[in-house]
Amino acid sequence: MTSRKTSTRIERRDFIVQGAAALAMAGTAGSLSAADDAAPLKFGLNADPHLLGRRARGNEANFKAFVDQMKQFNPDFAIDLGDFGCQIAEGQTTQEMHDGQLEALKHHVSVFAQVGCPRYHVIGNHDVGWLKGGDEEITPDDLIGRGHAGEDITKAEFLKATGTPHRYYSFDVRGFHFVVLDGNNPPDSLAPRGKDGIVGGYWIDDTQKAWLEKDLAKNRQKPKIVFCHEELHHTPERGSGQGGDTPFEAVGKQTSYVDNGWEIRKLFAEDGRVLACFFGHKHRNRWTVYDDTNYITLAATHWKCSFAQVEIADTLSIKGFGGQRSYQLPLPTWATNEARK
Repeated sequence: MTSRKTSTRIERRDFIVQGAAALAMAGTAGSLSAADDAAPLKFGLNADPHLLGRRARGNEANFKAFVDQMKQFNPDFAIDLGDFGCQIAEGQTTQEMHDGQLEALKHHVSVFAQVGCPRYHVIGNHDVGWLKGGDEEITPDDLIGRGHAGEDITKAEFLKATGTPHRYYSFDVRGFHFVVLDGNNPPDSLAPRGKDGIVGGYWIDDTQKAWLEKDLAKNRQKPKIVFCHEELHHTPERGSGQGGDTPFEAVGKQTSYVDNGWEIRKLFAEDGRVLACFFGHKHRNRWTVYDDTNYITLAATHWKCSFAQVEIADTLSIKGFGGQRSYQLPLPTWATNEARK
């Protein structure tokens, strides 16, 4: 893994933009700081704690370290980016596996509650069992005795146990609009596959996409942050996009991304006010830029006790812990232009 001193890699053009943004916003309240006292927006991020599973020994200690750090950080909220709790055993689902995962999930939610601030969840592929995806109506009995994509409880059970309002949803904090997406779906559209270069294994379903278009339109003037477990872009090891880390660390999982993510990225580009998208799933750091939006993948919390603190004021500041890189990223062009008005 790249050392902390050399890990914050910003291309020359991005570094120049960052300098311009800082100069433009100096001495102002900052167009992205909605609080009256101009204090930075703060939130905590962890991804892939994998609190159950055959390799989970020590994982809960890593997650508790994240919780303890959030108590000191005192963020506006904390969010888990998915794969929060995994199956207690592998193979076809049994009643014991179902009951064990659900019971443990409730325990880990109680640990998360100790952060002392609002908390949110993103559904990961290892969190739930899904057969058809989307708004499927399945019960735990539908999972018993069969293999399936995902784990041993239903999406509905995960939502209830975590207090999450829907598999995809949005919320506002201090003038920012936050969007949570569910990438754990098979394709339900005739749209072309593999447009990013290789066919992906996940999908943003048509119902969710229609909701997202309406949600973006309703909140057009607000700066936005998006969360999804799986990346909305293919990340070949040579790097991709219009900037960011090049090359990426070789971790495989080349097909493990949202295949129609290009459609979602297009919506974000058309919206013009999406500051960043955060992901988990790949277990290692990624930073890619598309159309002035930062696409950032976090290192897994179960790996080297990795997580991040984010502050947004004059820059997008990401302080990494464990194996997570730290970044001081420039504001996008639209934010810089607003600051110059």
